[in-house]
Amino acid sequence: MKLLSSILIPEPPVPWKAHKGYGRRSFNPLYKERECFQYHIRKQWDRLALIDPVMIEMIYYMPLPKGFSKKKKEKALLCEVYPDKRPDLDNLNKFLCDCLKGIVMQDDSQIVSLHSKKLYGENSFTLLRIFDLGHET
Repeated sequence: MKLLSSILIPEPPVPWKAHKGYGRRSFNPLYKERECFQYHIRKQWDRLALIDPVMIEMIYYMPLPKGFSKKKKEKALLCEVYPDKRPDLDNLNKFLCDCLKGIVMQDDSQIVSLHSKKLYGENSFTLLRIFDLGHET
């Protein structure tokens, strides 16, 4: 297992949403967000799209809720309190995998191992670590 790249996306994590409509009149509600995420990924990815199996680690830093007390904020920043509200982790993963398709890998079916977690942070952003599994023997 070889670490290929660490990618920092300095935008708040975005959950996947279904397309609205069908046929010619379909509407992608996350078009702008997807373009923004893909811009940051392209800027930090300096290779062609991978064809080998990959392992991806995704860490989502969620914003601290305004209703947290000072004590609870401190606990959240020390990873003693976790974000257990929406958005769901699987929807965050779906959106990010969709953004990686065609840039980091040819298809998201190449992901054979996915590790992800949500944490609280002072700033909200997403951190990706991409590992190549194709050259293992």
